[in-house]
Amino acid sequence: MPTLSLPFRRAHSDGENYLRANRFEEAEQTFADEAAARPNDPRSLANSGHLALMRNDLALAEQRLSEAVARDRNCREASTLLAEVSYRRGDFATAATHQAAAGNRHVAAKLRSFAGRRPYDLEGPEVVRLPFVRTDPLPILTARVNGGAEARFLLDTGGAELILDAPFARAAAIPTFGGQRSYFGGGKSARVIQGTTESLTLGDLTIRNLPVHVMNLGPIGPMLGEPGLAGIVGTCLLYRFLATIDYPGEALMLRRKARLGPPSAGVIDIPLLMADDHIMLAEGRLNDGPSTLFFVDSGLGGGAFTCPASTLKEAGIVRGSTAGGEGSGGGGAMKVWPFDVAALSLGEARREGLQGIAGPFPPQLEWEYGFRIGGLVSHGFLGAYAVTFDFERMIIRLEPAAD
Repeated sequence: MPTLSLPFRRAHSDGENYLRANRFEEAEQTFADEAAARPNDPRSLANSGHLALMRNDLALAEQRLSEAVARDRNCREASTLLAEVSYRRGDFATAATHQAAAGNRHVAAKLRSFAGRRPYDLEGPEVVRLPFVRTDPLPILTARVNGGAEARFLLDTGGAELILDAPFARAAAIPTFGGQRSYFGGGKSARVIQGTTESLTLGDLTIRNLPVHVMNLGPIGPMLGEPGLAGIVGTCLLYRFLATIDYPGEALMLRRKARLGPPSAGVIDIPLLMADDHIMLAEGRLNDGPSTLFFVDSGLGGGAFTCPASTLKEAGIVRGSTAGGEGSGGGGAMKVWPFDVAALSLGEARREGLQGIAGPFPPQLEWEYGFRIGGLVSHGFLGAYAVTFDFERMIIRLEPAAD
């Protein structure tokens, strides 16, 4: 689960204190006041620009972040966020310039390699429905890389760009540009290599000119019953569509140039924020505790929820004599233990009697972005719904299975 790793500093301004309290509207107004009062300080503008980016307001984010960089060309936070603005627009040349300014040379080299090519170029029908090979413990679908043989891929919103297993990538002669270590489940780290691929074919749909991450997925596949797992389809690809993970229908649906209509009875729409390229956030509650932000990460096999130690403490959940075990993620093995979830809510959706797993939540993620992420909602909760991600309107739609 590699992130942008934004180096936000410790809170000391009023705006940052509002940010740490997850009071985003007050934070954004205060950042505006601070930016006017401190013309030589880029930080308030960088934070304000990030809040606009989280709402996917790319024009406003670009305006504020560009002003932050104009105040201080060494503001790496703003340069990294400007790169994300351009990436979401498909302007990889500009994204490369900002990544280079932020010191992310391997990412910049990868993005520059797209010169003369349109990234995420779509060929095929307006709508594709891709049946899952299996749905549990996590959804698996088939795809072809560079026109090769069908291979199996995990569908996981906790992934960012398309991830390819290192041996599979070598066999496919994937160009690479160097890499760095990123953190994953349990706070473990692993090396992630930047690369590109000519095409990914999903059913009748072909996506050309994709950026990819290459890493060792060997520990993950066997735990899913897929020892030959070729890769992971993540949020950066889903972002190009109106995407529905239909758990009851056991399929992924990708629609181009489509918009959701108003919700019908029993359907729940939840406001969506995106902290970077794949950290999708929505308000939720553990049991009947306080509302906080949850990361909507579909890739927690065997569980509905994981969270940092602070959330367990707030909920009065202790390990006691509960037997633990070992799980595996992108960074390798980690210690885990189960706990009962009396109730879990995401927006107005609420489910009871679920299974939580302590251990997989990366401790770095809780305060990574200057505000608190209090947990991770996953497969055991989402599996009751057809889950649609509308990145234009920034909502998650949960549609329960028909009776």
